Amino acid sequence: MTQDELLRLLDRGLHDITTTRRPPLTPETDLHAAGIDSLQLLELVTWTEKELEILLPDEKLYNVTDVQGLCELISAELTADPAS
Repeated sequence: MTQDELLRLLDRGLHDITTTRRPPLTPETDLHAAGIDSLQLLELVTWTEKELEILLPDEKLYNVTDVQGLCELISAELTADPAS
């Protein structure tokens, strides 16, 4: 999945979980500066996990502060070897 596809997916997820209008996400978007609070971020992560049928490791999510970091974490999980 490309970064552009992930950005569209995350935009769709935000639209599904909140009615707040925001500009489209970019890799540089700081999650908290964009008005995404911790509950909305948790809802977005849960929504994304369901959409992509993955499970993002909680210990790595604590360090995510921007969209780029979230995209990298999702990409890593999508490409991870399920036997690992």
